[in-house]
Amino acid sequence: MNDMRARAVSQFPIVLLTLISIIQALALELLWSKISDSDFLWNFDIKALVGWGMLSVALMGILQIWVMYSTIVIGFTWRPSLRDSVLPFVIGIQQFMMISTISPTFNVMWLYVLASIFLVGNGVAHITYKRARADTNNDLFFKGRDPATFKNFAGPFLIISMLVGLGMLSTVLDDPNWLVLTAIVFANGALAMQIILSRALWAAIMNLEAD
Repeated sequence: MNDMRARAVSQFPIVLLTLISIIQALALELLWSKISDSDFLWNFDIKALVGWGMLSVALMGILQIWVMYSTIVIGFTWRPSLRDSVLPFVIGIQQFMMISTISPTFNVMWLYVLASIFLVGNGVAHITYKRARADTNNDLFFKGRDPATFKNFAGPFLIISMLVGLGMLSTVLDDPNWLVLTAIVFANGALAMQIILSRALWAAIMNLEAD
């Protein structure tokens, strides 16, 4: 049993990274197809601006998911569970839904799907880091770092609440252009911030030195 556990810990990260790379490749293919098939993107008007803004979010989301998983796999070891094999498919479906809702007429479901991606993505990261903390192989990273508290999730909860709130307000006001553009700018900023934070985490892992 210990041999099986050791094999899972050593081999599962490779399987997980392969799986997520396939899912992200499919998401990129769907994103490219959306660009190729959407004639409205090539008009100089508000619909094109909103469309390109949504595509920018989708592209940064794909990159962020890849960076998140590759950082976890390369930076930590943890005891995997069956849930670790299932959640990448959930995130993949969410990404496909987000890309599919990009159209000439703004679809408020795009904001709700994006909010759900933030929710699941942060949940995956938290669960994995919690397991990684329990593995002594990661003691060098977690030394001096306190376990996550509710305060650490204030940022993600704020982003999710803002996306849902903007979606509800957009429905009530019948999708005014100024509100749609505000939501698009906020979503791009939130994804850009996530990528910056991931870069800082990667640097922290790469700069670790044993005493």
